[in-house]
Amino acid sequence: MADLWLPVHSAIAALYIVVVVIVAAGGLHRFVLPAGAACLVLSAIGYFIASATAANPHTVPDFILSALLIACVTGLAFRLSAEAAPLREQARILEFTHDTVIICDTAGRILYWNEGAERLYGWSREDAIGAHCHELLQSDYPRAEVERALSAEGSWAGEMHRRRRDGSEIVLAGRSLVRQDRLGRRIGVIETGTDLTAERQAHEARRISEERYEAIFHESPVSMWESDWTRVLAHLKASGVTPQSLRTSNDQIPVLRNLGSTHIANRATARLFGTDSPDVMVGKTFVAHYMPSTEAALAEIFATFLEGGQMREVETQFRTAQGRVIDVLWRATLLRGRSEWSRVLITAIDVTDRNNARARLEQASADLAHAARVSTLGQLSASIAHEVSQPLAAIKTYGESAKRWLAAPTPDIAEVAMCLDGVIANSTRASETLARVRSLARKDTPQPEAFDLAGLIAESVRMLQREANAHATHIRELIEPGLPAAFANRVQIQQVIVNLILNAIQAMDKIDGRPREVVISLSTAPQQMMNIDVRDNGTGIALENPNEVFQPFITTKANGMGMGLAICRSIVEAHGGAIRAENNVAMGATLSFTVPTQVSVADASQRLPLANEARVEDPLTAASVAIRSAATRVDAEGRTLAPTKH
Repeated sequence: MADLWLPVHSAIAALYIVVVVIVAAGGLHRFVLPAGAACLVLSAIGYFIASATAANPHTVPDFILSALLIACVTGLAFRLSAEAAPLREQARILEFTHDTVIICDTAGRILYWNEGAERLYGWSREDAIGAHCHELLQSDYPRAEVERALSAEGSWAGEMHRRRRDGSEIVLAGRSLVRQDRLGRRIGVIETGTDLTAERQAHEARRISEERYEAIFHESPVSMWESDWTRVLAHLKASGVTPQSLRTSNDQIPVLRNLGSTHIANRATARLFGTDSPDVMVGKTFVAHYMPSTEAALAEIFATFLEGGQMREVETQFRTAQGRVIDVLWRATLLRGRSEWSRVLITAIDVTDRNNARARLEQASADLAHAARVSTLGQLSASIAHEVSQPLAAIKTYGESAKRWLAAPTPDIAEVAMCLDGVIANSTRASETLARVRSLARKDTPQPEAFDLAGLIAESVRMLQREANAHATHIRELIEPGLPAAFANRVQIQQVIVNLILNAIQAMDKIDGRPREVVISLSTAPQQMMNIDVRDNGTGIALENPNEVFQPFITTKANGMGMGLAICRSIVEAHGGAIRAENNVAMGATLSFTVPTQVSVADASQRLPLANEARVEDPLTAASVAIRSAATRVDAEGRTLAPTKH
């Protein structure tokens, strides 16, 4: 508008120049040239349509000068805008970087404070600019070293400690660069910083973790070592070895056992194998300590890993450097590594003392069971004598009768044969009774057999009848009909029955005002078992949990040792049965146990009843054999035989 009404065009050109400078200063780099061109067009339009143009002889030079000014300023503004664009981009980058960027003057006052510094230190830009940098942040750094480096090299890099606005301390990796003017004079410092606090904390936590792991690893009483079995796996794949072939044949083990390599071992491993230090095992195998059972265990571990398992535990044996054979619980676990089977953690626990203690305990248990059987025999000696005396008296009576029939003028052969049959039956009965008593006292390992459990109960009741009479106790049997044969060790099951009946009889010693009765029930039970219940009407079991009576050294008797029922439980459980105790609703207690009934043909054919183990040198058995032979001869020849001495 001014160009249209004023007569001087060159003066108006300054206004066009202001427009171009405003566009360039606003950072609108791509609009600088269009703005300059627009100003030239407007200036030309003003020249041609202005009313003063025709009257003024200097309008042409004014227009040319104005156009040149506008064109020169536009070009200069475009160049300066182009050069400032990277600076603006760099400034934007400084704002968005996570690192801190601080610019200070020579006095240390803050001139620039980016967003990274705001986030890290907690001070806003308004609070920080103008403040002294090291005072605001309580910087701790080697001042003298920094000044020497800045003066000599113009830069410095290192660590420094500072505090945030909330007072927490941080560690930074700092870098300082001298800021200079056009003449090379120092006008300040540009500083960048990277927070190392989280990294240092992670490093410290990692160091503590490694130290903790190393301490646990080396101070653990359990032997541990880590091995590399990559070559083992490669050989297994190349040879086509399968888990089945490893378990059935150990042909590959002599090769495989040399392919492993130990990464690290702890001190317990050195103590286990009797070596000077765990370091001597690094890079080697443990082949020198292997036993034949070790190779079988190693084959099982390899087979498990080939099947996809991650852990296998076996019990095996090793030989120490001193030549001592030790029992070891050996566990191998696959860990994640660079490749398959590259990290195998192996632990080994010496169980030699445990196994020896177990063997001694089993021997002591066998001795204790034997002692309990002998002790039971002592308590039942009167009943046993009574059982044996009856068949002996019958034998004598039958023998005398047979002699009288033979001495008659006309011998009655039928009566003699009947008497001899009675002698044979009663001698066999006495022989079997003594055989069972002898098997109770023997220390040999008893064998299972098929037998009539109902008959065994009746026999045990007869053995204890004198004891029951002495305690004014009545014993009643409730036997379910049609029961199958039991399959167990007859002597041990009789020991359990006798023990339970004796306990039931003795549990009613202090009972007055009601009959003393022991009821023995035999019935079928699930899973091919038979159940025996021994029930009394005494005072019951004075324990919160009646089944605690089966624990060793727990007894309800004043003079009891607490071992009888513990032995009974061991016997029943060894046969695959279960034993339990419970108090009756009304009075007394019931002790029950189960006995198996089913037996395979192979087992039945390999085991004979203990009664058949009676030896010929038993006098009663010998007499029975002789008399049976005589009876056969009498029946065959039909005539009187002269008495024969045996």
